[in-house]
Amino acid sequence: MNQIFKSILLSLVFSLIPVQISAQQETECFMLDNNGNPLDLGHLCGKSNFKSHTQSITTPRLVAPNTPESEVFVVPIKRREGGTPVIDVMFNDRHVFEMLVDTGATWTVISSQMAKTLRVKPKQTLTFQTPSSDSVEFDIAQVSSITTGGIVHEDLYIAIAPSLDIGLLGQNFYEMYDITIKYSVIEFRPR
Repeated sequence: MNQIFKSILLSLVFSLIPVQISAQQETECFMLDNNGNPLDLGHLCGKSNFKSHTQSITTPRLVAPNTPESEVFVVPIKRREGGTPVIDVMFNDRHVFEMLVDTGATWTVISSQMAKTLRVKPKQTLTFQTPSSDSVEFDIAQVSSITTGGIVHEDLYIAIAPSLDIGLLGQNFYEMYDITIKYSVIEFRPR
């Protein structure tokens, strides 16, 4: 298990870049639009005396090395299952599977059938905590590559869940990206 985490840690190199964000000073009912402009949500909160009091602060942001800031990877959404986007993901430069983009999943998880098709062999077993606070053990394996929308992650450790019908693309795949889920596409922006 230590070797897995060493491998993951050694592959992460970060640099800091300042980013402008706004902090709300008042407890009014509003949100900021894509341009940072406040929108009055008083009709939802039962308040109508909206005041735009925001203060700018600077905070560091992690950025992947050697990645242009303007590069955006766009992946089409094929459909949604229970509101969760489903996209095509290629494994080992050969097999394409539909996967849920699960922003709550720490690891990428594949089904038993996917593992069989990929011919991956479990290396060990790890215990995971589910959202319902149950502990579940999954076999852990490694795939040579996972690709979607031009993003390639090599030698990624994945979990195998026998009870799944469709895989979950988790944070260990897209941890270096900010994600925007739109109506028909998902945008991945390097951090």
